[in-house]
Amino acid sequence: MVGSWWRRFSLFALCISPFSQAQPIFEPLWVENLSPLAALVALPSQRSADIREGVSVSLHSDVATHFVSQADGDESVFFDGETQRHSLRLRWGVSPSWELSAVIPVTKHSGGFTDDYVNRWHDFFGMPDGGRRNVPDDELRYHFTNPTQQVGLVESVSGLGDATFEMSFMAERQTDTHISYALGYKVDTGNSDDWTGSGSSDFYGVARFSGAHRSDLPLYWHGQLGVTAVGDSDLLGAQKRDWLWFGGLSAEWHFNERWALIGQIDSHSALLNSSADALGEPAAMLSLGLRRQLNKNWAVDVSFAEDIVVESAPDIIFQASIHFRP
Repeated sequence: MVGSWWRRFSLFALCISPFSQAQPIFEPLWVENLSPLAALVALPSQRSADIREGVSVSLHSDVATHFVSQADGDESVFFDGETQRHSLRLRWGVSPSWELSAVIPVTKHSGGFTDDYVNRWHDFFGMPDGGRRNVPDDELRYHFTNPTQQVGLVESVSGLGDATFEMSFMAERQTDTHISYALGYKVDTGNSDDWTGSGSSDFYGVARFSGAHRSDLPLYWHGQLGVTAVGDSDLLGAQKRDWLWFGGLSAEWHFNERWALIGQIDSHSALLNSSADALGEPAAMLSLGLRRQLNKNWAVDVSFAEDIVVESAPDIIFQASIHFRP
């Protein structure tokens, strides 16, 4: 299925590949923490602070592989499986200063197909695998227990995730600097029984900036810092933290008019008051990707994200996006 999707994606890219001289699309990588519990919370991906009138569209796909095995006293967490998420983001610039946007995800949890490739990746770089080799490949098992709850998932599921709606205001627009503020609302459209939704609504506020590097270097920067109010959830349980911070920083290096290299860091506070490091310590991910400017309106990203705070996020996330800007 994934191979077929990539073939369709490649054919689409070829069809629109003739390049027209124009300002390139400046946008950070679309990165979300897809660890089974973190993925339930409104922790928005980075995005450009710029607002353009008209409708912009991004299509994004993730394949994330998980393996976490921790136990401490009466708490234990075991995540072994794969998450695929396909998302549509619509941005409507109703004026030069105001924008409405929506993100609609479809999520699938399964045993997947990537375990053998991830094991080879670990072997090639001499990285520890945390015990991944001691369990069968490509099986699904999510399990979390503490003194007040016991939740799990062992069968493949898929469905609509929790949709997010956002209103943004452009606070400052200069030649080399954009600053915006946004309020977001995550709607309970997923299914908590299938781990595609949290079973509650979340709110967040975020400040974003984008700007060109003030030198001759062909660099462009993005960043965000925000806070999320987390709703009650049977999956997160009584140990959830009511307020979470999140933030990130992204740098684009445009080494010619068609290609850009993007490096990015994303982080957020611990999800739970838990003795398990995977849930009770802050998370951080490092991402690296390439962007191809197809023409004046279209661009394609291919990237991956790694958990630099081990077990706070998926072992690795393979990512692809296509962007349209008016």
